[in-house]
This record gives sequence, C-alpha cells and structure tokens, in this order.
Amino acid sequence: MARIRPLAALTLALATAAPFQAVLASDDGNRADRRAGEAVAPSTARFDAPAAIAAVYGAGYSAVTELEWERGGWKVKAADAQGRRVTLRVDATTGAVTPRSR
Repeated sequence: MARIRPLAALTLALATAAPFQAVLASDDGNRADRRAGEAVAPSTARFDAPAAIAAVYGAGYSAVTELEWERGGWKVKAADAQGRRVTLRVDATTGAVTPRSR
C-alpha cells in the first residue's frame, strides 16, 4: 500500500498544477502546435492524469515517475518491461499510449 501513496500524491500534485502550466509556458513561436494543444485542456481531457497513468500501466509499462501536460496529451516517464526508462505520450482524447521519438 505504501507503493501507491507516492503515485497518488504525484497524481494529485500534477492534476492541481496542470491548469497553471499554460500560463507559465513560454511562446516557442509555433502557433500550429499551440492551437493543437489548446484544443484539449487538462480540465476538459477525456483522459485526465489518473486515467493517463492507468493507461500506461495497462499498456505494460511500470514505475511512472513523471507526468506532464504537453500539447493536448500527457508526457509520461516510466519503465518498460525490461526496466529501461522510456518517455511516452498518452493521447488525452483516446488514451492511446505511444513511445515518444527523440
């Protein structure tokens, strides 16, 4: 049970901080990316922070360490089946989990 508490605290902290991220984000000059990200906000996303974490675990990943709202979806850092650190993207509309390209 102690293993779940840090994850729950992380989820709660990120869920409460997510609405402020848009205010703090810098303008990178790429308007198309910003418009795509504005189409879905964390508060209106079908897959909120806890659902995004559940989708990552459901896709076979483990040990979620970071969760961040980014351009209409969730950027998640977790471990794959071999224990390697991976960065994933969870689509906020569909819940699809995909590896992020570097």
